[in-house]
Amino acid sequence: MAEKEQSVGRWQKEFFENIHLFKRSGMSEEEAKKILQKFLYLCSVTPMPPVMDVFKDPSSLERIGVYTPPEKKAREFMIEFLSPIMKFFTVEGIENLAAVKPLIGKYPVTLISNHLSHLDAPAIFQLLYHASPEGREVAEQLVFIAGRLAYEPDFTRLGLYMFGTLLVCSKRDMADNPSLSDVMTKINMRAFRHSQKLQQEGKIAAIFPEGTRSRDGRLMPFVDTVYHYVANKVILPISLEKTDKILPTTSLLFNQVAGKLTIGKPVLVGELSKKEMAHFPKDIEHLPFPEHGDKKQFLIDNLALLVGQNLNKHQHGIYRNLYSADARDQNKLIKVPKEPKEKVVVIGNSSMGIAIATVLANKDINVFVYHPDKEYTSQSNTERRDLRTYSLYKLPPNLTFTSDPEELKTATLFIQGTNPWELHTIYPDLQPYLSKNKAPFFNIIKGFTSAGLILDDLQHGLGIEDDRIGVISGACYPDQIMERKISGFEIAAVNESLIPRIQKLLTTGYIFPRSALIPTDVKGVQLGGALKTIYALVMGIVEGYFQQTLGGNVDNSLFHLSNRFFNEMVNVGVRMGGKPETFQGLSGLTDFMLSCFGTDAKDRKTGYDIANGHPSEKMSNGFYGLKVMPNLMKIDPNEVPIMYAAYEVVINKKDVRKVAEGMEERLSRV
Repeated sequence: MAEKEQSVGRWQKEFFENIHLFKRSGMSEEEAKKILQKFLYLCSVTPMPPVMDVFKDPSSLERIGVYTPPEKKAREFMIEFLSPIMKFFTVEGIENLAAVKPLIGKYPVTLISNHLSHLDAPAIFQLLYHASPEGREVAEQLVFIAGRLAYEPDFTRLGLYMFGTLLVCSKRDMADNPSLSDVMTKINMRAFRHSQKLQQEGKIAAIFPEGTRSRDGRLMPFVDTVYHYVANKVILPISLEKTDKILPTTSLLFNQVAGKLTIGKPVLVGELSKKEMAHFPKDIEHLPFPEHGDKKQFLIDNLALLVGQNLNKHQHGIYRNLYSADARDQNKLIKVPKEPKEKVVVIGNSSMGIAIATVLANKDINVFVYHPDKEYTSQSNTERRDLRTYSLYKLPPNLTFTSDPEELKTATLFIQGTNPWELHTIYPDLQPYLSKNKAPFFNIIKGFTSAGLILDDLQHGLGIEDDRIGVISGACYPDQIMERKISGFEIAAVNESLIPRIQKLLTTGYIFPRSALIPTDVKGVQLGGALKTIYALVMGIVEGYFQQTLGGNVDNSLFHLSNRFFNEMVNVGVRMGGKPETFQGLSGLTDFMLSCFGTDAKDRKTGYDIANGHPSEKMSNGFYGLKVMPNLMKIDPNEVPIMYAAYEVVINKKDVRKVAEGMEERLSRV
């Protein structure tokens, strides 16, 4: 008990440091102290709403219900309390409130918003209330859908009494409390029925479709449980920025930040009754359900776009690849082109294959991802996401998955996006299509096959002419391409005239491609990307070994050795047919440094795990390349001591310590 009292004391002490914020807003010190004291007092005396008693006595649900009405005194105080805190917030789109006002009470209206903070609901009420007379009318009709955890803290409970609330229980809450799952299901059903009743009475249901707060400010997946609250209703989309900065999760000190609330245009989602549709205003946008496909998924995705269209592009989160990446087209959605300029087929669904497909989709073209698994391609199309590689990200509408090789007949460009160890599962049925369609064939995947470089192998087996082939490579992680972080590629082609075309297709506001240092050195660009995977694997092994034996930061040792590693890599690349100058480019030195020292380097992590006795079960390009290397060259310990040592550890399972000590001895004397 004493510990709790001490904690409360610290809580209150820190809270009273907010006095400076209120003084800056024009209050005297006495007025500021008084309002803070009143906040603490009201927090302590504001009762738990009766709806929470249902969890103690489930039989009381019918009597108590799930609705908690607003309280005038709490509302008036919170408006006074929040005014100086939100002094620098602005409201945009106020004119859209005039359009929604005549709809309230005649048609069901639901407000949706992104979710950044515990203060979001009070902030929406506060900002709408002061925005305009129409905003005040809208605010006074709001009924927020609230999870039970929102009621429990004193700090947040007071704010919930600014408006009406309907208690609901999330799937996570139900999973964490299986003994209450039955009553929680009944609560949710009752909340939905009550929301319909309230909407008929002129109330506006308000909901956060993400289901929980975003921890990084970016949109998370909209949960499908909101479907019934938004289907066949008028939606008023709200977009919030910076509410998460008002009160950081680790502090009780409020910040005056320059945030924003944007009110979108009201949209009718789905269909109303024939009678209602006959009188529905023609100037209100209408989003009908599609004739085919998953209607629920369609609706959920489009809700995210309604909210995201008024957010900064860095807040689009998992929906970011649905927007044009052209810096001039802020929040412009990618659409299926009526007259596509190209039809690009990406063959295979590797992480880089999917990433490059999303980059290409920024252009006025159609992009197809070919994979023979019909169930996978069908479901990926339905859910508009790649279910195997990037299940989190929504994909643009002009990107289609297909298992039909007939699509290859009309392709204007092929992108090889299959991992080397999976080529035999993707290409067996494609030979007649790739030999007849003379479209360019560019490889985006780094690594070796069992017979050599990927393009060499495929050329021989598929009958692809020299003047059609090229390679796209660079220092970049596909994960970060999906996140739209600045990246670059270099391009090489036997027919140099193809490069500008590929460069134009790949250039976006975050991807910057260029011609390789030697534009026709297709082999050298491939070798830089393929060999660096092996040497990154070795760097991971060395890092793991040094950390075990030396402890702490071992950057001195790793960077000293990196020069030796790179020199050996270049020597091997030149022996295998690459030009020495090529290895100084993006696909050589730059990619080598990223793979050896980047925090997300897959091959480096694989090597590190091997050194620590925890080899990954997942295949990596470096592991596979090292495994097949004896098919491609002699691994002589005197000529390639680093590769030899790696082969001994990874493939022959020799003791890491003994091999590392031998390599260290040899390299120190070179």
